[in-house]
Amino acid sequence: MNKSEPRISQEIAPDVFALAAELYAKENQYYSLSELMQAGAEVQIPPELIQQALQQLKAKQIQAQERKKKLKLILTSGIGGAALALCGFGIYNTLASNFTLAKRNPEAKLEKAQIQPNRPIAFPPQPHPKADETTFTGQVQQYLLNPEGKVDGVLLSNGLQVKFPPHMGDSLVAMIAPGAGVSVTGTPGISTRFGQEVKAKSITNSQTNQTLVKQPPAVPPQPPLQGNYSNLSVEGTPQQWLVGRRGEINGVILSSGAQVKFPPHVGKQLVSLAFGGNRVQAEGFGTSNSYGQVLQATGLTVNGQSVSFDPPNPNSPPVNNLN
Repeated sequence: MNKSEPRISQEIAPDVFALAAELYAKENQYYSLSELMQAGAEVQIPPELIQQALQQLKAKQIQAQERKKKLKLILTSGIGGAALALCGFGIYNTLASNFTLAKRNPEAKLEKAQIQPNRPIAFPPQPHPKADETTFTGQVQQYLLNPEGKVDGVLLSNGLQVKFPPHMGDSLVAMIAPGAGVSVTGTPGISTRFGQEVKAKSITNSQTNQTLVKQPPAVPPQPPLQGNYSNLSVEGTPQQWLVGRRGEINGVILSSGAQVKFPPHVGKQLVSLAFGGNRVQAEGFGTSNSYGQVLQATGLTVNGQSVSFDPPNPNSPPVNNLN
């Protein structure tokens, strides 16, 4: 024991530990974007939606700060009440004038409306009609994996990407192996020249007639642990594009067999750069196991040219899917 070292009394030692724990909690209450993506991957939240939600929250925070600044400016200048009173008085005079005009001449309201400049009418977005269940057949080419390395579907030799809940991956592997013929019943996504996703309701092994039916998990899925992932780097030429429900490109299978996942706005860039024998290099976090290698990309290059991961501007016009 070093007697020259300052001593802490027994009375304040518990307070020191309590305050230290509070400071530690404050320092560790923030998450990186990759950690949020890892947590979302387990509950099947696409990485692009994580990025979109983060961007929208930042925009709301900026708008809230701007509103506070404007309100403070109005209050400190002493014109807040006067401005509201003048505005109310003006609105009252306008309404009273229009009411009088309409009462005297009912057609005046229509004439006045006709000289207003044309403005686009905003209609709320309509939901896509629910696709009917369809039966597909094909031969299993390989298992599809989520970033945690769990089997969440199969790729058929005809290009169909059959998706199944990852909590049923072990049952799927036990019933169906690569090379087996299958019959799939499910709801298809949009068909594109890059592929088509099918949300399977049931999968039947054509040789054994065994059928696996989609079931909800018995217990809520747990967030993935940091130890479930490792930093990975893969490369190869594109062999099969992976698509989502709307036909958006959200991944690629390379010639090395590695499955690389990324947001759709990255897929739009990558598909325009990667042709034929072009070399794609990807780095990110993921898993290697007996079923293959998969990673959620955080960086991509094509023949040495970097692909931007910056999220798209929400104010820019939407880009049509690459059908």
